[in-house]
Amino acid sequence: MRVKVLETGSTYYNYGVVALAVDEEVKGGLALHLLETGSAVEPLDEAAKAWRPAVDEPADSKEIEKEGPEEESDDGELDIDATAADVLGWVGDDPDRAEEALAAETAKDKPRSTLVKQLERIAGDGEE
Repeated sequence: MRVKVLETGSTYYNYGVVALAVDEEVKGGLALHLLETGSAVEPLDEAAKAWRPAVDEPADSKEIEKEGPEEESDDGELDIDATAADVLGWVGDDPDRAEEALAAETAKDKPRSTLVKQLERIAGDGEE
């Protein structure tokens, strides 16, 4: 794989900084690295011309699947024994939900101080 550098600059590659000059021809792994990082280069051979960025469809579909159940639980009842992240997910930016969660959390024998602070901030009690 070969590419031609279109702009003077440098890149970090293979544990070092590589200086690049305009019109310099680069081949191999460094050429692929420049394509992958979106550097200003011109493909010179068929392999470089055929190169396309990887599409992360599986990761996107995993995120959608992960978001699905959380969205459903956002509409349900407060589970104060859930993780702090789940409680905050249920609250969102809603001050009324934050007050409800704050009341439930502070009523516990051992309220989670970090969660209490975050709920106070959302509810507006923590502002001065």
